[in-house]
Amino acid sequence: MHLKDQGFKFCISPDKQQGRWLHPSEIVHLHPDWTDVTGWPSEELVAFLMPVPEQQELFAA
Repeated sequence: MHLKDQGFKFCISPDKQQGRWLHPSEIVHLHPDWTDVTGWPSEELVAFLMPVPEQQELFAA
């Protein structure tokens, strides 16, 4: 059985350096600031994890 089927959530740390499966009670008590990305589509997850280039703002005008 997969961890997701057991109620675990895949979460990313606030500094975006760690990702792991966490039990809901762990999230509430130990990692409330982690982001649950369990159901995110790949494109959204990549956009969340990849830094936005600073130069992009210069060309947006």
